[in-house]
Amino acid sequence: MAKRILALVGYTVAALLLALAAFAVHLYFEGRPEQGRPQYVAMGSSFAAGPAISSAAPGSPWFCARSRDNYAHQLARLRGLSLVDVSCGGATTRHILEGGQLMQPAQIAAVTAETELVTITIGGNDIAYLGNMMALACNEQTPWYIRGIGGCHVRSPEETEQKLQPLLERLVAIITEVRRRAPHAQVVLVNYQTLLPESGSCERLGLSDEAAAQMRVMANQLAEVTYAAAEGHGALLLDAQRLTLGHDVCAPQPWANGLHPEKGLLGAPLHPTLEGMTAIAQGLNALLGERPR
Repeated sequence: MAKRILALVGYTVAALLLALAAFAVHLYFEGRPEQGRPQYVAMGSSFAAGPAISSAAPGSPWFCARSRDNYAHQLARLRGLSLVDVSCGGATTRHILEGGQLMQPAQIAAVTAETELVTITIGGNDIAYLGNMMALACNEQTPWYIRGIGGCHVRSPEETEQKLQPLLERLVAIITEVRRRAPHAQVVLVNYQTLLPESGSCERLGLSDEAAAQMRVMANQLAEVTYAAAEGHGALLLDAQRLTLGHDVCAPQPWANGLHPEKGLLGAPLHPTLEGMTAIAQGLNALLGERPR
């Protein structure tokens, strides 16, 4: 009897190990950059990926949550470009330069010598921009599991300040590496769209007036670092913060979800809506001008 139990345990453990190995292989190969000659490579975090905007983009790993209607896909359709979109929710500059999430390659690996255009929206997760906004919105109704994973830990302004210079250096490193891999490519940094009203707050945003003021400082710091990286380093800048001004979370016509969308976390709280992504795609198309025949 004991031998049968041991054998059963052994078979169960072996089956679990095989299942884990198969899952690891699946993660490794899912979302690999497509082979070929991509004219346009889109990199970045969730503000590039566009979670919960529309149906998932073909080839998107589930954890990246890329939408087929994020600004990169819309821009590729507008300009008739072949696209490799490697943007991924939660990405930092390290995931672009060194290696992606869950065994994905570095996003920059998608850039080839034939690449003509690269867009990049990154940096928010490096300084916990959205994480801090969510943490400041925590209250007695916040679920225990959010608190349990540190989702209510507020980073101090001093902590953010310390991360700005390293972020600038990594943004410049990304531009430099893209230009090394694709010397003829046009590189465009796209900063984060406006989430906060110019003053005060609102119920939809879920922040106190004081917390909103603190986050406005952080949003402006992120925008300034992105501008500084583009300026003088061979990249254009699409100022999505200015482009979406007046369409913040509290606006009559918001281009971003509130703190509590109907689908909860799956509804991408405090992330761009389809309207926001469309505005950015159109802004990029205008910035790039008429496409050469």
